[in-house]
Amino acid sequence: MAENPCETCRHSYKNGRRSMMSQVVVMLVLSGLFMDIGMQATMPTLVIGALHDNSAAHLELNDDEASWFGSILSFSHPIGALTSGLLQERLGRKGSMLLVNIPTLAAWTILFRATSVYQLYLVVVLMGVSIGLMEAPLHSYIGEVGEPHFRGIMSTMATAATILGVLAMHVLGYLFPWRTVALISAAVPLISILCLTQIPESPTWLITNGRAKDAQKSLSWVRGWLRPEEVQKEFEELFHHTEVALKINRTGVSDRERYRTVPTVENEAVSRQVEPVLTEENGSCLKIKCEELTDKKVYRPLRMVCIVFFFSSVTELSELRPFMVGIFKDLGFPIKNHPISVLTAVFFFVGAMLHVVFLRRLGKRRLTLISQALATLSILLLGVYCTFFNKPNSSLVWIPISLMSCISFCGGFGIALIPWQLCAEVFPLKGRGTAQGIAASWAYYMRFVMSKTHFYLERWIRLNGVFFLYGVIAVAAFLYYLQYLPETEDKSLKHIETYFTEDHDKTEKFCKPKHNRTHNVR
Repeated sequence: MAENPCETCRHSYKNGRRSMMSQVVVMLVLSGLFMDIGMQATMPTLVIGALHDNSAAHLELNDDEASWFGSILSFSHPIGALTSGLLQERLGRKGSMLLVNIPTLAAWTILFRATSVYQLYLVVVLMGVSIGLMEAPLHSYIGEVGEPHFRGIMSTMATAATILGVLAMHVLGYLFPWRTVALISAAVPLISILCLTQIPESPTWLITNGRAKDAQKSLSWVRGWLRPEEVQKEFEELFHHTEVALKINRTGVSDRERYRTVPTVENEAVSRQVEPVLTEENGSCLKIKCEELTDKKVYRPLRMVCIVFFFSSVTELSELRPFMVGIFKDLGFPIKNHPISVLTAVFFFVGAMLHVVFLRRLGKRRLTLISQALATLSILLLGVYCTFFNKPNSSLVWIPISLMSCISFCGGFGIALIPWQLCAEVFPLKGRGTAQGIAASWAYYMRFVMSKTHFYLERWIRLNGVFFLYGVIAVAAFLYYLQYLPETEDKSLKHIETYFTEDHDKTEKFCKPKHNRTHNVR
């Protein structure tokens, strides 16, 4: 498949640092949303730890209520994720990110004032929906505004912000009661709304909606606050690539007629808002979405991303997080559990920071293989420890602490990052939002099933059996990554798409390109 010029040419601007800084500013703004994701995902752990089998608490959760409270967030997430694809196409990436702060703010407020278990259930439903609505536009935006050599770092910054949210919740939970933590957390969506108003809409989305002139201004903003004419060449190539992507579908039928002209600074006479001329509607919206998903360019990467999400979720033990306080007690930890939770979150954050350091040198594939191997070994050793050495107050209790910390470190170093990085990079423009929503829904539905069945699984095969089961799955994950995981670092989105066709270069697929100081365009 021939490469589109937009995806293969390299552009350098007069001040490359300004381009990088503008993208850093974008990520700092988006970090508020990513932090909120981490805070909402960690909230059940704090509340369950405070209320589960605690007769002294005003609200008390039994085993069944705790399992529902710990898993409903993952169950309700697909509602938001499946809706987010349509929502971001109509409202835009930025518009969707602004809107999602409303249910988030409502959830934190209800949690602060909760007086019944059913109100707690409502909180996790709202949080699950809001996270689902949030993730797809966030990762679409990163993939569409980031330059190829910087996209991996942007994705890692996103994960680091999420982990900061997790860490912040554990620290706040150690310092304050859970209701006070909820009140403090309500400030995050308010701050995010204010910050989001300062960044532009995605230039790709603006082009698809006939707002080419606004798209050029948006592109000039994210390339270092340049004048529109300074990004003219990159804009024309992006415009052409987006137009071609919209016209091609599985049957070869056009979705849109060709734009009549490209507004440019040089050609002010035609520099007007251009609305695309739509062809006659071809079936319902649902039918169109189904046709998009049956395109090999969409369902092949979607299949891979769903498999990677499953392996990532199991290997980083994410489904056990709501019950970590109880697991730490079962392992006989001699110190309070919140400091252990903070410690594991710190190791995750350190891993994410080292991921940024080594990403350009080693690439995503190699980092994932290294972290997967270490995490697999740690999970199996946890199974061995629980079988032979699990004694309360044992002098060997620091072994599981070290192994848990190693698993958390490996999650930040690659395991937890790779599925979300792939989400931002492997899907073609046509069907991107829907595919990302489905992938995120799958990830959280798995976590719901695993979290809801954790107590039953542990009663059936005991905690050591759970670790051995996950260890075997982690071994399968390493073999799958070794055989199928492509290297996407410093490669254009168009080039990555070719990896899911029949005639791609299978050798180059797993190799990292040689570093070049010039900047890629998208």
